[in-house]
Amino acid sequence: MVKAILIEDELNVREGFIKLMKVFCPEVNVVAVAETVEEGLGLVQGFDFDILFLDINLPDGSGFDLLHRIPDRKFATIFVTAYDQYAIDAFKISAVDYLLKPVSPDRLKQAVDKAKTQLADNISPDSLQVLQDRLAKKFEQTEKIILRDAERLQIVIIGEIIYCEANGAYTKFHLSEGRSIMTSINLKEYERMLAPYDFARCHHSYLINLHHVTEVVKTDGGSVRLTGDAQLPLSTRKRPVIIDALKGRFVS
Repeated sequence: MVKAILIEDELNVREGFIKLMKVFCPEVNVVAVAETVEEGLGLVQGFDFDILFLDINLPDGSGFDLLHRIPDRKFATIFVTAYDQYAIDAFKISAVDYLLKPVSPDRLKQAVDKAKTQLADNISPDSLQVLQDRLAKKFEQTEKIILRDAERLQIVIIGEIIYCEANGAYTKFHLSEGRSIMTSINLKEYERMLAPYDFARCHHSYLINLHHVTEVVKTDGGSVRLTGDAQLPLSTRKRPVIIDALKGRFVS
């Protein structure tokens, strides 16, 4: 039996959540519930359990406040949130899972299955900070993104990404100093995630960091030159988009 704790301040959400759990995830036993950070902290420190279902917004703080007070976490965390779809992208690229209110049975089962298979992969403080930054909608090149390859999670400063290259259902990140990382998320997903950080498509196969553009070539079909002397094709359809984006963000 998998043991779980639920920290949620809305009574109707708590009751509905526990009913869903009993029907669709009977192998999970909710051993305790709390409404606040302080109550939750006492439960987390006092119980032996496997999964924490954690609301982000609580009366006396946030779910992040609670997790930061527990540096040695042996449990899997699943956030329960009312954030909109844009914010949900943050969860997709961080080392945590989420449930969007109102919780659906299918997503509950998926999240529980993921937690059960990843109980050994504790959430690091770095990944929590990445998630907090994105939910706060900070769009600085100094922020970080978590990239998952076949063997590990790598935390990369966004400003070090020169461009991303489509490789079927995968994406290859080309980074400063000649480094590269292959991930299993497609380029379209990364385009949506990174657009607020001054990334744009120059071609259907390439997503570039505008801060690394050193030259736009309009002849010979069009191309863009990037830091490290990479030269990528610039499609006719994307040319005005890239030029306008550069003019809008940098002194001309």
